[in-house]
Amino acid sequence: MMLAGHVPAASAHEAISFRTDDGVTIRGFQFGSGRAVVIFSHMYGTDQRIWFPLVEELARRGYTAITYDYRGIGQSGGKFVIAQTYRDALAAVAFATRSGPRPIILIGASMGGTVSLKAAALRQTAGRPVQGVVVIASGTMFRGLDVRPHLSSLRAPKLFIAGSRDQPFADSVRRMHALTPPAKTLHLYPTAAHGTYLFGTRYGPAIRAEIFAFLRRSAR
Repeated sequence: MMLAGHVPAASAHEAISFRTDDGVTIRGFQFGSGRAVVIFSHMYGTDQRIWFPLVEELARRGYTAITYDYRGIGQSGGKFVIAQTYRDALAAVAFATRSGPRPIILIGASMGGTVSLKAAALRQTAGRPVQGVVVIASGTMFRGLDVRPHLSSLRAPKLFIAGSRDQPFADSVRRMHALTPPAKTLHLYPTAAHGTYLFGTRYGPAIRAEIFAFLRRSAR
């Protein structure tokens, strides 16, 4: 899998690994040591490193941040099967809560947002809901990964972000915002930049500030 652009190495982090419910070993990194945990799911065509600049900032702000590579990507085991990647996010949540309950917020871009929404829905069904989901320029379905059946009942606070000229993803986040129950926020920025590339635009500081504010509200 090719990386989309150069991503700098992370500074302070700890290598972690955990197993999914279907026996795949997932490898990632943990940043920081705060009680609230933010788990990041990456875009198709990238790996976890795309998140490193943001997670380092979150660690400095007092959060624990976890990145990981999907099955079949990087050092993670198994075969890359998009329809099964939600299991990788669920395993990250299980790893973060292995010692007991703590606030969990899921953040994903493009395919990673779809992964995060499905993982959040399944945690809710299991009676262990997450405290928030941030969805950046994501679709409702992608190669067998489908969140449409879950949208109308997903009660966790949600922040939807996209570039208004990034189609079809701008329309997709509008649709998801409309279909999901409160609490929810939708913010479209006037750009065609997609997913984590939004952070490299002139709107990057505003988007980061919006995410930080959402975390302060949700991670309690």
